[in-house]
Amino acid sequence: MKNILNHWIRSFLAIALAIFLASCSSITRPPPAAAFMDSYGRNEALNSASFAYYAGQLKNAVHDDDGHNTEWWGDVSFERFISGNYFTFGYGLQSFTPIVQAGFASPYFGITGWGNAFAILYAPMHDSSTFFTRYSGGGMLIEQIPINDKWKLGFTQHLSRNGREIDNGGRLGKLWIPYPEPKFYTEVGGGLFITGPIGEKGKMSFELRYGRDLDEKRNRFAITIDFWGFSSPFSLGGNDEIRKAAAKNLEKMKNMKTATIESPQTATFTDAQKNDSKTTSSLTNSSTFTTTDILHTIKRRWFRFSDTTQTISTIYHPVKNVTASTTKGICYNEKDNTVWLKQDYGKMLYQVSADSIDYCQEMERKNLWGTAILEGVLGTLLAGTLTGSLPASIAIGAGFGTGFWALFNFGFDPEELAPKVYRELCSEQHTKEQIIEWLKQYPCGGDFKTIKIKE
Repeated sequence: MKNILNHWIRSFLAIALAIFLASCSSITRPPPAAAFMDSYGRNEALNSASFAYYAGQLKNAVHDDDGHNTEWWGDVSFERFISGNYFTFGYGLQSFTPIVQAGFASPYFGITGWGNAFAILYAPMHDSSTFFTRYSGGGMLIEQIPINDKWKLGFTQHLSRNGREIDNGGRLGKLWIPYPEPKFYTEVGGGLFITGPIGEKGKMSFELRYGRDLDEKRNRFAITIDFWGFSSPFSLGGNDEIRKAAAKNLEKMKNMKTATIESPQTATFTDAQKNDSKTTSSLTNSSTFTTTDILHTIKRRWFRFSDTTQTISTIYHPVKNVTASTTKGICYNEKDNTVWLKQDYGKMLYQVSADSIDYCQEMERKNLWGTAILEGVLGTLLAGTLTGSLPASIAIGAGFGTGFWALFNFGFDPEELAPKVYRELCSEQHTKEQIIEWLKQYPCGGDFKTIKIKE
């Protein structure tokens, strides 16, 4: 529960930061197409980083009656896409503009729309006329065909509301930070892109795009390079991580001995144990056994497994060809040379052969200082817009950062937080004799006489 709460608090803080940044800029321009298309049917989240260079008839360093015009010549974008089969949702930053993106993606055809997050948050609180004073976004059709097993060629057509900035002397809140106003224009255009692999797991695309400004009759061009890879998604839609893990675990449990902890003191064995002669031969009429009689509680420790089928806990791949997970409960049954482990963040016990695991380092959690500093900076900026006082802003920001750090250090069990994944994790391998000697210090207590069987 604490681990789930930790995840949602981090997500909320990330959203809070995005909302603040959204007040800095409302301008978006068409995002890359290839990464969006490659998100189709993925179990993992797609993480994209791209750079776009703009050329053509830009309106830059020009003074109009409204003020000084600045049209950016480039964008650095970071987006994360989560796919629910044919539906893809994305969010991220395009330079200083938080954006959201969604649409339909398939192997050959896609349609997507995007917009600045500020306008979407702004819309429910204002009427439609004021909403469009801050809205920037658009829609795009995408066609894609495979050239061979690795490379794909795509085409795009878009209609969007892009923008540039006009500095008319405005300032952000009470601080001396320039706050230019957006100047929007309607653009229609198209482009092409090519997609291919980079390294073992990454991909990249090169995209050329042309756009015609319908308001001021200007021609603009964009050259975009996009890189992306994959990671575990948030629990959302078709990529519900918890649901996926549960489905995989159920499949593994068909060939494993497992038990479910019903309370801190009792456990229920699954049907796999009911049909196992070694287990059923020791049953009595008693209804439950105490897990504290069976397992030893240890500080959360990493264990290395021979392959992913050996564990129903969260699996990590810190280095190539290394499968590792953590546990806080363990016992060794010397009679049949098996080990019982407790699922890292669940209520399951599972049995593995002592020949298939190795013990590694004790778990260390991820460093929180970076996030605490980020929250401190966010608090300082927010306080600055409200108070206009630099000392007060710094004091409030320091309180934000310190409060965050204290919450996760003292409000949560450190062993329930996300573990740090070492590059050298489980790199030291022990001999079979060393493993057995280490396991003998955690013998299984009791004799499994008081087991409750599910009917």
